[in-house]
Amino acid sequence: MKTKLFVSVLATASLFLSCSNDKKSANQAKTNADIKSDIIIENTKIRTGISAIDEERSFIIVTGKSLLEGTATVKTTNIKGEEIHCETFPAKKLIDQEYKTANSTLKESHIMENVQNYFEVNHSRDLAKS
Repeated sequence: MKTKLFVSVLATASLFLSCSNDKKSANQAKTNADIKSDIIIENTKIRTGISAIDEERSFIIVTGKSLLEGTATVKTTNIKGEEIHCETFPAKKLIDQEYKTANSTLKESHIMENVQNYFEVNHSRDLAKS
């Protein structure tokens, strides 16, 4: 009798434990989805060096509610994931001078184009400062 009661309690406890773990996983997945949903556009470039140790990963991400009101972040990390360089600035700074008077649709399109070509521009760090 005591054995049946013990087994019953143990089975019930394991059921509750497994359910609570499922909720934690679901909450973690939801948190990750919320973080990812803030990203509007991103571009990544991996630069390999002479050896694998010299490899760097650079990326630009625009986050926020819209491209015109968003924040751009340019970050470079080494192979270990350690930050080498990081800049954050308003995404509007990605708009070239000739597009400053354009309508919002053209400005957004221009920002998207500049993010896609960010690492192809010779002086990509200077682009963020303009």
